Amino acid sequence: MTKQQKTALNMAKFIQNQSLLLLEKLNELDLDVEADLCEKLHDDAEHLFRT
Repeated sequence: MTKQQKTALNMAKFIQNQSLLLLEKLNELDLDVEADLCEKLHDDAEHLFRT
């Protein structure tokens, strides 16, 4: 794995973790549309991290 690939994986993991925190806050604020978008971002980052 190249350094660039490792960096991309680290970024995907970071986005995954941060989007989960953001999702919790958006749900607390009852911002459903934004929470749905954030959940999609989280899922996409998780998918990238797995591949």
